[in-house]
Amino acid sequence: MKKKYALVALTVVSITLGGMWSAVSQPATGFAPRTLVEPVLPLKQVQRDDGIDPEALIERILLMEKKQRDAVNDLVLDAEYVEGEEKDGEFREKVRFIKKIYVRYLPDTAFFHEDYLEYYKDGKQRSDKDRDKEAKKRKENKRKRNTKDISFSMLDPFYPDNRQYYEIAYEGVTEDPVEGYVCHHFTVISLEEDSERINGDFYFEAESFNLVRVEFAPAKLVRKTMFKMNEMNMSITYGTTEENIWLPRQFDIFGKGKAMFFIGVKFAGTEYYRNPVINGGIDEKIFEEENGR
Repeated sequence: MKKKYALVALTVVSITLGGMWSAVSQPATGFAPRTLVEPVLPLKQVQRDDGIDPEALIERILLMEKKQRDAVNDLVLDAEYVEGEEKDGEFREKVRFIKKIYVRYLPDTAFFHEDYLEYYKDGKQRSDKDRDKEAKKRKENKRKRNTKDISFSMLDPFYPDNRQYYEIAYEGVTEDPVEGYVCHHFTVISLEEDSERINGDFYFEAESFNLVRVEFAPAKLVRKTMFKMNEMNMSITYGTTEENIWLPRQFDIFGKGKAMFFIGVKFAGTEYYRNPVINGGIDEKIFEEENGR
C-alpha cells in the first residue's frame, strides 16, 4: 500500500488571501501529550457490524502522530507556491514563488521559517529587490492574521482537550483508495461557527494510522469590507519518505468571493513540498525573525 513521496503534477490556480492557513510561524499544538481538561464528547457513529472501535482508532492515530513527531527534530523542504485567478474559464497565473522551508520541532511547539528564493510575476522572474519586498509584505500580513503553517498539527480536533468543540464521526473504511491507500474516514464538524476552527474530512492509512489527506474549510468565513468570501476549501496531502516519516507534500486552496464592484472572483492555489531533509541540523538563528527571539 505504500506510495513514494513524490510531486503530484497538477495545474492549480490561486490569488493571495488571508485566512486560517498559510506559511507563517505558529505554535504546533498537538505535538506534545495532551491533558484532559474538559469532558470528551462521545464519538458520533452509525450502527456498525465490522468490529471496529472508532475510539480505539483515534488512540492509535494520536500515538502514531506522537511517534512520528518524536522521530523528527528538524525538517528542511524545497517548496513551490503558485497563485492566480480564473476568468472566463481560463487560469491566469499571477505569481509564483520558489522557497526553502525550515521547521524545528520542540516538545510542545515548533518554529517555522521560509526563505523566498525566486519570485515570478506574470510569467517573468523579478529582481531580488522585488522578491524581498514581496516576501516582507507577505510575512507581515500573515503574522498579523495569526495564520497557521505546515508545522501545525491538523489532528488538533482529535485531542481530548479539543473534542468538546467538535462533533467527530467515523464514516468507515473508504471504498476507493485515497492517494493510493485504503483509509479510515472521519468527519469533523465544529459545534460553533468560529473562523479559528474547521470542518473537514480526514483520511488515515488503514495499516499505519498516518494521515494521508485532509479536506477542510473554516467553520466561519471571515468577511471584510473590500472582499466578501462565499466559499473557501483547502486540502493537505501527505506522503511517506524513505525514512518512513509522513510529511505534507501538497497544500491546495480554492475559493469564491466578491471583490468590491466585481461580480465574482474564483481563486485557487497550490504549494508543493519536495526533497525533505530530516534531522540534518538547522542553525537556530534562522528562526529569530518569525519567532521574535
